[in-house]
Amino acid sequence: MNTRSKGYLYERKAKEYLESLKIKIIETNYYGYKGEIDLIGYDLDTLVFFEVKYRKNKNFGLPQEAINLIKKKKIYFTAKDYITKRKLYDKQIRFDAILFIGDEIQWLKNIIWGDELGI
Repeated sequence: MNTRSKGYLYERKAKEYLESLKIKIIETNYYGYKGEIDLIGYDLDTLVFFEVKYRKNKNFGLPQEAINLIKKKKIYFTAKDYITKRKLYDKQIRFDAILFIGDEIQWLKNIIWGDELGI
């Protein structure tokens, strides 16, 4: 299985996981101004942009370590693009990650606050 098909597999697993927790997923693989956002959905009234990361094991680091400053900026600007195109200016937003290590899944909330981006 190549990297992209593995990515789609874990994005689908993340979507199913979130929907089981009553998160309403409204977009998958949104491509915008600066990159891609894996999943976009609502956690109650909060618009959430999800990054999905997978690692087979911890031998090469944790999945969240792949969400570095460059990746965070791409997510932020792509989310900004999404909000502008959809005119969702009044929404409360959050940036989260769904992380897989093997079959273990973790939901990490608030991966981007804004201050660390230097914007």
